This record gives sequence, C-alpha cells and structure tokens, in this order.
Amino acid sequence: MKRRTLLQLLGSLAAALPRPGRLFAQAPPLGPSDEARLRAIAEVVLPDEIGAAGRDAAVKGFLGWVRDYRADAEADHGYGFTRLRRTGASPAANYATQLNAMDDEARKRGKSLVDLALTDRQTVIEAAIAAAKIDRLPARPDGGHIATDLMASYFRSVEANDLCYRAKIGRDTCRGLNGSVERPSPLTSGGR
Repeated sequence: MKRRTLLQLLGSLAAALPRPGRLFAQAPPLGPSDEARLRAIAEVVLPDEIGAAGRDAAVKGFLGWVRDYRADAEADHGYGFTRLRRTGASPAANYATQLNAMDDEARKRGKSLVDLALTDRQTVIEAAIAAAKIDRLPARPDGGHIATDLMASYFRSVEANDLCYRAKIGRDTCRGLNGSVERPSPLTSGGR
C-alpha cells in the first residue's frame, strides 16, 4: 500500500468520525398516536377558516419540519453578521412529555385529548401553555410547548401570510420578475 493511499484512508476515516462536543441526540419521532393528538391540538389553536384540509396540511408540515430537523447544522449567518451559527438540540425533545401531560389532564375529565369536546380541549391546552409560561409565539418552533410550536410553524408560513392579506403573495418564494408590478391576485375563499 502506498503512503498516499494510507494517508487518504486515514483522512477519510477521521472525517467520518463524530467530533467530540458536537453531538446532539436526535429527538425520537412522534408516533401515530402523537400525530392524532397533534391534530386534536390543531383544531383548537389553528384558525377555523383554513378548514380540516388546511389544518391537516399544517400538521403534516410541522411533523415534516420536526422529522427533518438536524441538530448542530450550519445556519445562515444573517445579514450583517459574519459568524456562522449552528442549530441547537431538537425542539421536539419534550414534545412526547408535553402531549402525555395534556392527555393525562384530559383523562381527568373522563376522555383522551383526542376524544375530549372542543371547549374542554381548549381549556386543557390553554392551561398547558400557561403552565409552560409561554407569553408570545416564538419566531420558529423552540420547544417551549408543542401547541405554541405548531402555532409558530403555521402562523409564520406562506399560507398564513397569504390568508392574512387575502392575497396570493407567496412570501419567501421565488416568483421572478414577470408580473412583479401587478398586485397579487386575491385568494379564493378559505385559502390558497
């Protein structure tokens, strides 16, 4: 074996090994029962105007974000900042515990969170958010509470922005210059 080949092999091996101090445990994925509870939460915290299909899309988008989140990934440094930032540990680390706590509270009322009447479910979720001491939505899901993280995920989305202005603005999407001087077209009733 040539020395160059040996050095390349050793270099590749060193690059593949995890770096000490940079390891973060990935949060366990949310299972089917968690997904059902998240849909029950969405019925309370997301606007009625988006309907069941809109809530379903918001939940799927949130679950996709949670599933694809990578701890310690390079993040954009932002305008005016020269230092690259890295993402922290997954905000989903406490989601299962938070869901279980809300389900336990719902069971004190005789039913699971999913089966609880909407008004009772709202009371349980409001109490959980208050207990977590959340007083404003985060800019992005931060792990404070799964209900507020779902809300942040939706209310900072392109769809929520379009619904707010009742126009197909498509914030943060690349639309090109053709037609850029025209006003965005109005939304059809109930969404995009």
